[in-house]
Amino acid sequence: MLGVNKGHVVDKKERIERMNINGAQIHVKIIGEGEPIVFLHGGPGSEHRFFLPHVLPLAEKYKLVLYDQRGCGQSEPAPNGRYTMRDEVETLESIRRELGYEKINLFGESWGSMLALLYATTYPERVNKILLTAAVGASAEGVRVFGKELNRRLSLVDKLKVSTIQLGRKMGLASIESELNVLDPYYLFSKDALNSKHNKAINDTVNQSLGKDMMEKYDVTALLDRLANIPILIAQGSHDILTPERIKDLLLKHIPHAELVEVKNCGHWTVVEKPDEMNEYASNFFR
Repeated sequence: MLGVNKGHVVDKKERIERMNINGAQIHVKIIGEGEPIVFLHGGPGSEHRFFLPHVLPLAEKYKLVLYDQRGCGQSEPAPNGRYTMRDEVETLESIRRELGYEKINLFGESWGSMLALLYATTYPERVNKILLTAAVGASAEGVRVFGKELNRRLSLVDKLKVSTIQLGRKMGLASIESELNVLDPYYLFSKDALNSKHNKAINDTVNQSLGKDMMEKYDVTALLDRLANIPILIAQGSHDILTPERIKDLLLKHIPHAELVEVKNCGHWTVVEKPDEMNEYASNFFR
Protein backbone atom coordinates (compact mmCIF):
# COMPACT_ATOMS: atom_id res chain seq x y z
CA MET A 1 0.00 0.00 0.00
CA LEU A 2 1.29 3.43 -0.93
CA GLY A 3 -0.13 6.88 -0.55
CA VAL A 4 0.72 10.48 0.32
CA ASN A 5 -0.82 12.72 2.94
CA LYS A 6 0.11 16.27 1.96
CA GLY A 7 1.46 18.07 4.99
CA HIS A 8 1.63 21.66 6.14
CA VAL A 9 3.90 24.28 4.59
CA VAL A 10 6.61 25.30 7.04
CA ASP A 11 7.65 28.37 5.02
CA LYS A 12 7.78 29.37 1.38
CA LYS A 13 10.79 27.10 0.75
CA GLU A 14 10.05 24.11 2.97
CA ARG A 15 7.25 21.58 3.12
CA ILE A 16 6.65 18.36 4.99
CA GLU A 17 4.98 15.26 3.56
CA ARG A 18 3.95 12.02 5.21
CA MET A 19 4.01 9.07 2.83
CA ASN A 20 2.32 5.78 3.65
CA ILE A 21 4.76 3.19 2.32
CA ASN A 22 4.12 -0.48 3.05
CA GLY A 23 2.17 0.29 6.19
CA ALA A 24 4.53 2.86 7.70
CA GLN A 25 4.35 6.65 7.57
CA ILE A 26 7.61 8.03 6.15
CA HIS A 27 8.61 11.59 7.09
CA VAL A 28 9.84 13.57 4.06
CA LYS A 29 11.10 17.17 4.10
CA ILE A 30 11.44 19.14 0.85
CA ILE A 31 13.36 22.43 0.76
CA GLY A 32 13.94 24.76 -2.18
CA GLU A 33 13.24 24.50 -5.90
CA GLY A 34 15.11 23.12 -8.88
CA GLU A 35 16.77 19.83 -9.74
CA PRO A 36 16.00 17.35 -6.90
CA ILE A 37 18.77 15.94 -4.71
CA VAL A 38 17.70 13.08 -2.42
CA PHE A 39 19.78 12.79 0.76
CA LEU A 40 20.38 9.35 2.28
CA HIS A 41 21.39 9.47 5.93
CA GLY A 42 23.74 7.08 7.64
CA GLY A 43 23.65 5.11 10.85
CA PRO A 44 21.99 2.88 10.10
CA GLY A 45 19.23 4.11 12.37
CA SER A 46 20.05 7.83 12.24
CA GLU A 47 17.81 10.52 10.71
CA HIS A 48 17.67 13.28 8.09
CA ARG A 49 18.66 15.99 10.59
CA PHE A 50 22.28 14.86 10.31
CA PHE A 51 22.42 16.94 7.11
CA LEU A 52 20.84 20.04 8.63
CA PRO A 53 21.53 22.90 8.69
CA HIS A 54 24.78 22.13 6.89
CA VAL A 55 23.39 21.53 3.38
CA LEU A 56 20.78 24.32 3.43
CA PRO A 57 22.80 26.63 1.12
CA LEU A 58 22.18 24.09 -1.67
CA ALA A 59 18.47 24.97 -1.50
CA GLU A 60 19.26 28.22 -3.32
CA LYS A 61 19.80 26.19 -6.51
CA TYR A 62 18.33 22.74 -5.87
CA LYS A 63 15.31 21.02 -4.39
CA LEU A 64 16.55 19.14 -1.33
CA VAL A 65 14.63 15.97 -0.48
CA LEU A 66 15.46 14.67 3.00
CA TYR A 67 13.67 11.78 4.65
CA ASP A 68 13.91 9.55 7.69
CA GLN A 69 14.32 5.90 6.78
CA ARG A 70 11.82 3.43 8.26
CA GLY A 71 11.89 3.40 12.05
CA CYS A 72 14.21 6.43 12.08
CA GLY A 73 13.58 9.98 13.26
CA GLN A 74 9.95 10.91 12.64
CA SER A 75 9.18 7.93 10.38
CA GLU A 76 7.15 5.05 11.78
CA PRO A 77 8.65 1.64 12.54
CA ALA A 78 8.22 -1.22 10.08
CA PRO A 79 4.93 -3.02 10.92
CA ASN A 80 6.71 -6.39 11.06
CA GLY A 81 9.63 -5.03 13.08
CA ARG A 82 12.12 -6.15 10.42
CA TYR A 83 14.58 -3.90 8.61
CA THR A 84 16.48 -4.92 5.50
CA MET A 85 18.57 -3.20 2.83
CA ARG A 86 16.12 -4.37 0.17
CA ASP A 87 13.19 -2.75 1.98
CA GLU A 88 15.10 0.54 2.17
CA VAL A 89 15.77 0.40 -1.58
CA GLU A 90 12.06 -0.05 -2.22
CA THR A 91 11.17 2.74 0.22
CA LEU A 92 13.41 5.11 -1.75
CA GLU A 93 11.86 3.98 -5.04
CA SER A 94 8.38 4.56 -3.61
CA ILE A 95 9.36 8.10 -2.57
CA ARG A 96 10.66 8.80 -6.08
CA ARG A 97 7.43 7.59 -7.66
CA GLU A 98 5.20 9.51 -5.26
CA LEU A 99 7.09 12.74 -5.85
CA GLY A 100 6.81 12.19 -9.59
CA TYR A 101 10.51 12.44 -10.44
CA GLU A 102 11.63 10.69 -13.61
CA LYS A 103 15.22 10.64 -12.32
CA ILE A 104 16.86 11.60 -9.05
CA ASN A 105 20.28 12.73 -7.89
CA LEU A 106 21.54 10.85 -4.83
CA PHE A 107 23.68 12.21 -1.99
CA GLY A 108 24.58 9.26 0.25
CA GLU A 109 26.54 9.48 3.50
CA SER A 110 28.16 6.47 5.25
CA TRP A 111 25.46 3.74 5.31
CA GLY A 112 23.61 6.10 2.97
CA SER A 113 26.45 5.68 0.45
CA MET A 114 25.76 1.95 0.48
CA LEU A 115 22.04 2.54 0.06
CA ALA A 116 22.77 4.82 -2.91
CA LEU A 117 24.75 2.05 -4.62
CA LEU A 118 22.10 -0.56 -3.80
CA TYR A 119 19.37 1.64 -5.25
CA ALA A 120 21.36 2.67 -8.33
CA THR A 121 22.29 -0.91 -9.22
CA THR A 122 18.62 -1.89 -8.83
CA TYR A 123 17.14 1.10 -10.68
CA PRO A 124 19.98 2.57 -12.79
CA GLU A 125 17.52 4.13 -15.23
CA ARG A 126 16.10 6.24 -12.38
CA VAL A 127 19.41 7.81 -11.31
CA ASN A 128 20.93 10.95 -12.77
CA LYS A 129 24.10 11.45 -10.66
CA ILE A 130 25.50 10.05 -7.40
CA LEU A 131 27.58 11.83 -4.75
CA LEU A 132 29.00 9.55 -2.07
CA THR A 133 30.72 10.75 1.08
CA ALA A 134 32.07 8.86 4.08
CA ALA A 135 31.92 5.95 1.66
CA VAL A 136 32.24 2.41 2.98
CA GLY A 137 32.82 0.32 -0.13
CA ALA A 138 31.16 -2.08 -2.54
CA SER A 139 30.80 -5.04 -0.17
CA ALA A 140 30.65 -6.04 3.49
CA GLU A 141 34.46 -6.11 3.45
CA GLY A 142 34.32 -2.33 3.80
CA VAL A 143 32.13 -2.64 6.90
CA ARG A 144 34.58 -5.13 8.43
CA VAL A 145 37.62 -2.96 7.65
CA PHE A 146 35.80 0.07 9.07
CA GLY A 147 35.18 -1.74 12.35
CA LYS A 148 38.75 -2.98 12.63
CA GLU A 149 40.21 0.45 11.87
CA LEU A 150 37.90 2.21 14.32
CA ASN A 151 38.86 -0.28 17.04
CA ARG A 152 42.55 0.24 16.24
CA ARG A 153 42.19 3.98 16.78
CA LEU A 154 40.45 3.69 20.15
CA SER A 155 42.47 4.36 23.27
CA LEU A 156 42.71 1.49 25.77
CA VAL A 157 40.40 3.33 28.15
CA ASP A 158 37.79 3.86 25.46
CA LYS A 159 38.05 0.23 24.33
CA LEU A 160 37.20 -0.84 27.87
CA LYS A 161 34.31 1.65 28.00
CA VAL A 162 32.87 0.40 24.70
CA SER A 163 33.18 -3.25 25.76
CA THR A 164 31.36 -2.53 29.01
CA ILE A 165 28.62 -0.56 27.25
CA GLN A 166 28.14 -3.25 24.61
CA LEU A 167 27.70 -5.87 27.34
CA GLY A 168 25.20 -3.56 29.01
CA ARG A 169 23.29 -3.11 25.75
CA LYS A 170 22.88 -6.88 25.43
CA MET A 171 21.43 -6.95 28.94
CA GLY A 172 19.20 -3.93 28.33
CA LEU A 173 21.17 -1.83 30.82
CA ALA A 174 22.86 0.58 28.38
CA SER A 175 21.88 2.49 25.25
CA ILE A 176 23.45 2.91 21.84
CA GLU A 177 23.68 6.63 22.61
CA SER A 178 26.08 5.94 25.48
CA GLU A 179 28.30 3.95 23.13
CA LEU A 180 28.24 6.68 20.50
CA ASN A 181 29.22 9.27 23.09
CA VAL A 182 32.52 7.40 23.39
CA LEU A 183 32.94 6.74 19.66
CA ASP A 184 31.82 10.05 18.13
CA PRO A 185 35.11 11.94 18.65
CA TYR A 186 36.91 9.27 16.59
CA TYR A 187 34.73 10.09 13.59
CA LEU A 188 36.19 13.59 13.38
CA PHE A 189 39.45 15.27 12.47
CA SER A 190 38.76 18.06 14.95
CA LYS A 191 36.77 17.29 18.08
CA ASP A 192 35.54 20.92 18.03
CA ALA A 193 33.20 19.85 15.22
CA LEU A 194 31.12 17.93 17.78
CA ASN A 195 29.59 21.32 18.61
CA SER A 196 28.20 21.47 15.05
CA LYS A 197 26.65 18.01 15.11
CA HIS A 198 22.88 17.87 15.55
CA ASN A 199 21.84 15.90 18.62
CA LYS A 200 19.98 13.31 16.56
CA ALA A 201 18.30 10.12 17.71
CA ILE A 202 19.52 6.62 16.84
CA ASN A 203 17.16 3.65 16.60
CA ASP A 204 19.07 0.71 18.08
CA THR A 205 16.72 -1.89 16.58
CA VAL A 206 17.21 -0.49 13.07
CA ASN A 207 20.95 -0.21 13.67
CA GLN A 208 21.30 -3.85 14.71
CA SER A 209 18.89 -5.28 12.13
CA LEU A 210 20.38 -3.46 9.16
CA GLY A 211 23.89 -4.01 10.48
CA LYS A 212 23.32 -7.77 10.49
CA ASP A 213 21.79 -7.63 7.00
CA MET A 214 24.81 -5.67 5.72
CA MET A 215 27.33 -8.12 7.08
CA GLU A 216 25.47 -11.07 5.58
CA LYS A 217 24.33 -9.69 2.22
CA TYR A 218 25.91 -6.39 1.17
CA ASP A 219 27.83 -6.89 -2.06
CA VAL A 220 27.27 -4.87 -5.25
CA THR A 221 30.64 -5.57 -6.86
CA ALA A 222 29.15 -7.74 -9.61
CA LEU A 223 26.47 -5.14 -10.39
CA LEU A 224 28.47 -1.94 -10.66
CA ASP A 225 28.78 -2.19 -14.43
CA ARG A 226 25.13 -1.05 -14.43
CA LEU A 227 26.39 2.38 -13.30
CA ALA A 228 28.75 2.90 -16.24
CA ASN A 229 26.67 5.79 -17.63
CA ILE A 230 26.00 7.47 -14.27
CA PRO A 231 28.43 10.21 -13.14
CA ILE A 232 29.73 9.42 -9.64
CA LEU A 233 31.71 11.63 -7.26
CA ILE A 234 33.23 10.29 -4.04
CA ALA A 235 34.23 12.96 -1.50
CA GLN A 236 36.19 11.26 1.28
CA GLY A 237 37.71 12.91 4.35
CA SER A 238 41.50 12.78 4.48
CA HIS A 239 41.29 11.36 8.00
CA ASP A 240 38.13 9.29 7.59
CA ILE A 241 38.20 5.92 9.32
CA LEU A 242 38.34 4.62 5.75
CA THR A 243 40.84 6.99 4.14
CA PRO A 244 40.76 7.89 0.44
CA GLU A 245 43.54 5.32 -0.13
CA ARG A 246 41.39 2.63 1.45
CA ILE A 247 38.39 3.66 -0.65
CA LYS A 248 40.44 3.28 -3.81
CA ASP A 249 40.70 -0.42 -3.03
CA LEU A 250 37.28 -0.96 -1.45
CA LEU A 251 35.23 0.95 -4.02
CA LEU A 252 36.99 2.91 -6.74
CA LYS A 253 38.61 -0.11 -8.37
CA HIS A 254 35.09 -1.46 -8.97
CA ILE A 255 33.82 1.80 -10.54
CA PRO A 256 36.89 3.26 -12.27
CA HIS A 257 34.87 5.98 -14.03
CA ALA A 258 34.03 7.56 -10.64
CA GLU A 259 35.96 10.61 -9.46
CA LEU A 260 37.52 10.57 -5.98
CA VAL A 261 38.32 13.83 -4.19
CA GLU A 262 39.96 14.19 -0.80
CA VAL A 263 38.40 16.57 1.72
CA LYS A 264 41.44 17.90 3.58
CA ASN A 265 41.67 17.91 7.38
CA CYS A 266 38.38 16.06 7.71
CA GLY A 267 37.14 12.85 9.26
CA HIS A 268 34.08 10.69 8.58
CA TRP A 269 31.47 13.45 8.97
CA THR A 270 32.41 15.59 5.98
CA VAL A 271 29.06 17.40 5.94
CA VAL A 272 29.50 18.44 9.58
CA GLU A 273 33.21 19.27 9.53
CA LYS A 274 33.53 20.82 6.07
CA PRO A 275 30.04 21.97 5.04
CA ASP A 276 31.24 24.79 2.76
CA GLU A 277 33.53 22.47 0.80
CA MET A 278 30.91 19.73 0.57
CA ASN A 279 28.28 22.20 -0.63
CA GLU A 280 30.66 23.48 -3.28
CA TYR A 281 31.42 19.94 -4.45
CA ALA A 282 27.72 19.11 -4.57
CA SER A 283 26.70 22.36 -6.27
CA ASN A 284 29.26 21.96 -9.03
CA PHE A 285 28.70 18.24 -9.46
CA PHE A 286 24.91 18.28 -9.69
CA ARG A 287 24.82 21.38 -11.90
